[in-house]
Amino acid sequence: MPTIDFKQETVGHFLADSFLRVPIYQRSFDWEVSNVQDLFDDIKNSNPEDYFIGTIVVTNKGDYYEIVDGQQRLVTICLFFSAVRDLLKENQHEKWKYIESKYLLEESLRETEKKPKLILNSNDHEFYWNKILLKNDISPSKESHKRIEEAYNKISEFVTTVYNSKKIDGLLDLIEFINDKLKIVVVIVPDEANAYTIFETLNDRGLSLSQTDLIKNYLFNKAGERLIEAQDKWAKFTGAIECSVSEEEILQYVRYFWSSKYGLVREKGLFKEIKSKVINKNQALTFLTNLESGTEKYLALLNSNHPLWKDYPVDCANSILELIELRLVQPRPLLFAVLGIFSDKNDVAKSFESIVSLSVRNLITGVSGTGTLEKEFSNQAKLINDGKITNFNQLKNSVLRLIPTDEQFKSAFKIATVSKSYIGKYYLRKLEESYCETKELSPLKDIEKVNLEHILPENPNNLTKDWPNFDEVKHKTYVRRFGNLTLISKKLNENAANGSFNNKIQFYKESEIKITNKILEYSEWDPQAIEKRQNEFASKVVEIWKI
Repeated sequence: MPTIDFKQETVGHFLADSFLRVPIYQRSFDWEVSNVQDLFDDIKNSNPEDYFIGTIVVTNKGDYYEIVDGQQRLVTICLFFSAVRDLLKENQHEKWKYIESKYLLEESLRETEKKPKLILNSNDHEFYWNKILLKNDISPSKESHKRIEEAYNKISEFVTTVYNSKKIDGLLDLIEFINDKLKIVVVIVPDEANAYTIFETLNDRGLSLSQTDLIKNYLFNKAGERLIEAQDKWAKFTGAIECSVSEEEILQYVRYFWSSKYGLVREKGLFKEIKSKVINKNQALTFLTNLESGTEKYLALLNSNHPLWKDYPVDCANSILELIELRLVQPRPLLFAVLGIFSDKNDVAKSFESIVSLSVRNLITGVSGTGTLEKEFSNQAKLINDGKITNFNQLKNSVLRLIPTDEQFKSAFKIATVSKSYIGKYYLRKLEESYCETKELSPLKDIEKVNLEHILPENPNNLTKDWPNFDEVKHKTYVRRFGNLTLISKKLNENAANGSFNNKIQFYKESEIKITNKILEYSEWDPQAIEKRQNEFASKVVEIWKI
């Protein structure tokens, strides 16, 4: 029967005596500078006493070890030896060759190219090989590359400080400490399935692991003899998400995917939910297959310019753009279900528009709390996945009770205030479009080129003199009301600044934006003017965001 070996090692000896690989499906390097700083603070404070940095879990592949857990620490120590090598080489100290050959690159009798002691995953290795090991001048192309570079730079600072203060002997003392006294326990398991069990057990006993790691290792464990297939599916969908968005988005995709099929699950409960429903090999492979096949649709929900939208009515991409602009993620389970299951593309477009309207109306009225609405979106998605809702009309009837009525929306908008600039810019952009004959004539093609302007300034130069219709109480009451807000080019916004109304309207005259130009209709700016303008807006919003 295969055995699991445990051995106490030092990290220096382990690196020197082994060839190590990070498997393709493992997450990329994700330690921040603060993590690196903490490790080397601990090393500095522990020296010369022994210091234990944790357990490393590996599988024995014969001529190399594959890292199941411990990648971040091992990569960081390799970055340390790289920084030491580079400093010694820069100072023309011959020991740089010893450091490189022992810990970083081993020469082969027959091969001309040196062999790295550590190979990272497919996302990181080329950058690590060229930038860190070979010192080629290349720029990071992924977030994990930036973290590797930043970690190396921080360690270089640490190494340089030691060298400058204690000279070569101090640096050699540090190397000897890491080689001889920086302790680890290496757990060597005969196959991946055992490794994933160990990995999860360590987490249960207090090892800090991400939800993504736990889910991945659980699914791999369940895959049994179909492990390679499972690894391939995991690598494909996670790689696609990481390349298009970020590594952090992987967990969000899994959560929204799960919520779409089974109802709302919070991030902290996701792993437990998956363990309760995915209980055998076939279910694990089916789950991974579905995640892989759904990746493109999920990525399209994050990008209004995604190629997928070319095959759908333009309103689909517009709805996605609006949800991104509002930074709303709660509807994603429902969007995902609609996009994946509704066969009529016009139904998809109408459903997306209704989801936007529901979300927008709720932002103003607050009829449903954020948590309640997220739960409802997931419930509706589950109904679609269960075959109980199959088209737009059925969805509309199902969510109608959740949508604030025209009267609720209009009444709430009349007194609504804005606390976040991006929300204010979105509502005003849509209002501006309603004043234009066609959207193509609107000057707001790029919302980032305009600023949110407070007509009554947030910080007036002289409230009493420049704004006699407002005392401090009224200023606080009205300054963030929609009626007091407009859109203006960044240059005109700077010119208008915090001056008086008479000064500001000189710049509003120059604006091509209709809602800004229309402010010239007011001879003075007071609470009544703000309320009148906001009431005018309120009469339009029920048509812009229709039920």
